[in-house]
Amino acid sequence: MVVKILCPIFAVSILELMFVPQGATTMCKYNAMLKIFRHFLLTASMLVVAVGAMAQAPAKVVVSGVVTAADSDEPLLGATVVTQTMTGVTTQIDGTYSIEAEAGSVLTFQYVGYVAQTWKVPTESATATCNIALQPDAQVVDDVVVIAYGTRKKGTVTGSVSTVKSAKIEKTPTAAFDQALQGQVAGLTVLSNTGEPSASAVMTIRGTNSINSGTAPLYILDGVPIAASDFNTINPADIESISVLKDASSTSIYGARAANGVIVITTKRGQMDDRPMIEFRTQLGISQVASGNWDLMNTSERIQYEKEIGMTTGQNYNLLSQTNVNWLDEVYNSAAMLQSYELSVSGADEKTNYYLSGGYYSQEGTAAGSLFDRYSGRANFDRRAAKWLKVGANVMFNYQNIQQADEGAYTLVTPISAARFMMPYWDPHRADGSLASISDGTWKGQGQNPLEWLANNPVNFKKYKMMGTVYGEARPIEGLTLRSQFGVDYGHTTGFAVSYPSYAPNQGSGSASRSSTDGMQLTITNTINYNFTKQTSRLHSFNFMVGQEGVDYHYEAFSLATAGQNNDLLTNISNGTRATSWDDTTDSDYGFLSFFGRAEYNLDSRYFVELSARADGSSRFGRSRRWAGFWSVGLMWNMRNEPFMESASRWLTNAQLSLSTGTSGNSSIPNYVHSALVGGGLDYVGDAGIAPIQPGNESLGWERPWTTNLGAHFGFWNRLNVDFEAYFKQTSDMLMEVPKSYTDQGFGYYWDNVGEMINVGAELSVMATLVQTKDWLWTVNANASYNYNEITELYNGVQEYERSNTNTKLVVGHPLGEFYINRYAGVNPINGDALWYTREGELTTELRDEDKVLIGKSYIAPWQGGFGTAVSWKGLSLSAQFSWVADRWMINNDRYFDESNGRFASYNQSRRLLDRWKEPGDVTDIPRHGVYTEFDSRLLEDASFLRLKNVMLSYSFKFAPERKRTVIRGLRVFAQGQNLLTFTKFSGLDPEGTSNIYAAQYPMARQFTFGLDLIF
Repeated sequence: MVVKILCPIFAVSILELMFVPQGATTMCKYNAMLKIFRHFLLTASMLVVAVGAMAQAPAKVVVSGVVTAADSDEPLLGATVVTQTMTGVTTQIDGTYSIEAEAGSVLTFQYVGYVAQTWKVPTESATATCNIALQPDAQVVDDVVVIAYGTRKKGTVTGSVSTVKSAKIEKTPTAAFDQALQGQVAGLTVLSNTGEPSASAVMTIRGTNSINSGTAPLYILDGVPIAASDFNTINPADIESISVLKDASSTSIYGARAANGVIVITTKRGQMDDRPMIEFRTQLGISQVASGNWDLMNTSERIQYEKEIGMTTGQNYNLLSQTNVNWLDEVYNSAAMLQSYELSVSGADEKTNYYLSGGYYSQEGTAAGSLFDRYSGRANFDRRAAKWLKVGANVMFNYQNIQQADEGAYTLVTPISAARFMMPYWDPHRADGSLASISDGTWKGQGQNPLEWLANNPVNFKKYKMMGTVYGEARPIEGLTLRSQFGVDYGHTTGFAVSYPSYAPNQGSGSASRSSTDGMQLTITNTINYNFTKQTSRLHSFNFMVGQEGVDYHYEAFSLATAGQNNDLLTNISNGTRATSWDDTTDSDYGFLSFFGRAEYNLDSRYFVELSARADGSSRFGRSRRWAGFWSVGLMWNMRNEPFMESASRWLTNAQLSLSTGTSGNSSIPNYVHSALVGGGLDYVGDAGIAPIQPGNESLGWERPWTTNLGAHFGFWNRLNVDFEAYFKQTSDMLMEVPKSYTDQGFGYYWDNVGEMINVGAELSVMATLVQTKDWLWTVNANASYNYNEITELYNGVQEYERSNTNTKLVVGHPLGEFYINRYAGVNPINGDALWYTREGELTTELRDEDKVLIGKSYIAPWQGGFGTAVSWKGLSLSAQFSWVADRWMINNDRYFDESNGRFASYNQSRRLLDRWKEPGDVTDIPRHGVYTEFDSRLLEDASFLRLKNVMLSYSFKFAPERKRTVIRGLRVFAQGQNLLTFTKFSGLDPEGTSNIYAAQYPMARQFTFGLDLIF
C-alpha cells in the first residue's frame, strides 16, 4: 500500500526534471502549482497509512515469567510489571506474573530497592516468556517513607525519620504492635510498666521534655490522631509501616502536638494483580513469666527463720512441713494460652484498590484473673472516580473483652501482691484441687485465700472501638493535588464488678458496680499540594503545601455502685438496697484549630531545602495565649550525587549530610486548667454545696521545645549502611504545677509556664549484609542512643524542689528523675546495727532526712538500643533480635516488705534474711533482726537489662511458576519466642518499667508460638 502511494510522488519528481517550462513567470507559476500538488499527494499518503494502521491494530501478546533478585536469585513478591498504556500487574509470592501487552511495545519491571528494567514484547507469536533478574539499586536509601501529610523517598527527606516495615510487626505474638518496636529504632524508648495483655507500652523519643506535661509522642493512624491506650485496638497484621519522626524538620508541621516526636502508622493497601490476594495467618502458643526472680522462703527455710527469731508459739511444724507451696506458681500460669486467627483479602486494578481483613486474638494473662479477647475488622478502599478525582475510606472496628488483674497496690487479697505475703505452708487448694475456702475451714492461712477472693470478686471490661476516615483527592491540573479528609474516632467502654453475697467474708451481703465511658474525636484535614519541576531546567524541583486541620474531642463517663444483694444470681446494680458510691463526668471537651504550610526545593537531587510553618490554637489555654506559631528549616546535601564523587561510586553507595532546626508545641495537660473553677458534690450539713476546686491561670500558654538535629548517612559497597545523628533540644515555658503555700487560696499549687530543660543526645544505627549469594543471605543490625537530660531553670528563682513520696528531687543543673535518698552504708559487724552516710559522708546509726543527697542515678535510662541478625538459606530463615536499656535505676518496693527484718515477720520473707547479722564478726548487708529495712539506697537497684526480644525460625515453600493458577500460591510455617531471655541485676520479677518504683508489678510474659501463613 505504501509503495503504491509513493509511486505518484516519485513520478511527479521525474516529470519535473524532464519537462521544465522556460521563462521566469512561467517558472514561478509552475513551481507554485507543483508544490501544491506534491503537498496534496504527501498528505493523502499519510492519511492512507494512518487508516491502514488503524485497520490493522497490533496483535496482543500474553507475556509471562518470573521476576527474581539478581543478588540472591530469590523471587520478588509484589514487583510491578507495567505496559506502555499504564496497565500492570504485580508478581506472586513465587515471583511469577502474566500480562497482556501489544506486540512490539515495551514492558517495565520495577521493585523498591532495585533498578527498573525494560523488555520489548516480540511480534512473532501470541505468547512470550520473559524472566527478569532485577539488579539492586545503589541508591537503596530511596525507599518510600511516610512523613507528615504525605510520602517521600527516604533519600530526599531532610529530617530524621526511621521506618519499621510490616515484616517486623505483623507476626508479633502480642495484642499490640508496640512491643515489636522495642530495640528497633535508635532514639525510641519502648518500655512496659505491666505485662497485663491489654496494656500499652510507654514510648518516648529522644528523652523526656517536660516535668508535668505529657511526654508521649503524637500517634497518627492513617492521618487521624489516636491515643496510646488504643494500641490494642489495631491488629498488627493490618499495619504496612510505622514511621518515627524525631527532629523538628519532620515534626514541626504537626506543631501543637509534636513536642515529643510523632509516630505515623500506615495500614495496608491492595496490590495490583491478576486476581485478589487472600491471606490466612494463625498463631498458637503459650505465655509464662519472662524473668521470674523469686527469692521468697520455702517451707523449710520459713520454719528455720521462725525458730531463729522465736516466732514458734502455736506452730505445729510437723504438720506444716508437709506442705510446701510456691506461690509464684499458684498465681502465675506457666502455660497461659495464646491464639490468633487473621484473614485478609486485597487487590487492585487501574481504578480500585481494596484491603479487607478480620481477626480474632485471645491471650490469657500469666497472672490469675487476667484475660484479653479481641474481634477486629478493617476495610480500606480507594477508588479513582475520574481521571482527576480519587476517593476512599479507611474503617476499623473491634470489640474487646478484658479481665484485668489488680497490681501496684499491696493487699492480702489481690493475687499479685498477696503472692509475696502468703506463707509457703498455706495451701490455696483442697486435696481434690478445688479452691480452699475460708467458709468451710479448708483455708488454713490468715485472712482470706487470694485465689478464692478473686473468684468471688470478678471484674470485667468491654470495649467497643470504631475509627474511620473518608477522603477525596482531586488533581485538576498536572502537579496540583487538593485533598480533604474527615476522620472519626469513637470508643465506648463498660465495666462491671461483682462481689458475691455467698462469699463468707461478705456475710450474705454482696455488691455490684458499673461504669461507662464514651469518647469521640472528630478530625478534619484539608491540604493543597503543588509539585512541579522547572521546565527550562530539570535541575530544579519544587513542592508546596498549605493546609488546615481541626480537632474536636468530647468525653463523658459515669459510675455507680450498690450493695445489699443477697443472691449470687441477682447481683446487678438494681438488686442492691443502697447506693454506696457514684460519680459522673457530663463532658470533658477540648479542641485544636491549625493552619500550616510546607515548601520543599531540591537542586539536581543534590541540595535539598525544606521549610515549614504552623499556627495552632488550643482550648486548653487562656485567650491571651491560645495561639502560637511553630516553624522549622531543614537542609540536606546528597554528596553521592556530586560529579566529583563519581570515582567513588563503586564503594560509596550513599553519602548524605543533613541539618535541621525548629520549634514545636506541647499542650498535654488536663482540660480547663487555665480556668478558675468551682465544683459541686460537697455535703454541707446535709445540703449539697459548691466550692472553688481550681485556681486557674488565664495567661497559661504553650510549652515550647526547640530542636536542632545534625545527621550523617553513609552506605558502602551496597552492603553496609551507617546512620549517625546528634541533637540538642531545649524546652522553655514548661507547663508545670507550681507549688505554693496552702495559705494562699488553699490549693497548694497552680499551673504556669515556668522553667527550662535541655536534652542532648546522639544516635547510631548500623545495618550490614555479611553474606549474599544465590542461596545464602546473612544480615546484621544494631542501634544505640544516648540522651543527657538537665534541668536548667525551675520557677520563681527556686533552685531545687523535692518531689514528695518519690525519693527524687528537681535540681537545676541535674537531670530529671535523679534519686534523692539516704545512702545505706551497710552493717556494723560488731553489733549488727544499720549504718548510713551523713550528707558529709560520715558514718551514722541515725536515719535523718537532712542526710539525703542526690546520688547521680535516675529512673530515666540515658542509654538504650537493640541489635539482631537474620540468616536465610533457600526457604529456611532464622532471625533473632535483642533490646537493651542501660543505667536505669528503680526502687524495689517489694523488698521493703520481703526483707523487713521483723516489721512484717508475720508474712513470708526473702531467704536473704537467713544471711542477716547474727553474731559479732558477721559480715553482711542485712542488720540484726529487729532493725527494720528503711527506704534508703539499699532498695535502689540497677534496672538495666538485655532481653532476647524475639527469635523466629521459618520455612517458606516455593511454588513453581507453572503452578501459578493453583489455589495455594504461598505457604510459610514458623515458630518464634518472645522475651525468651532476660539478663539483669534487678532482683524483682521484671526490670522493665518507666516508674521510679517497682511495687507489686505484673511482670512481662515470655511467649512461645507456632504459626502458619497461607496465601491463595
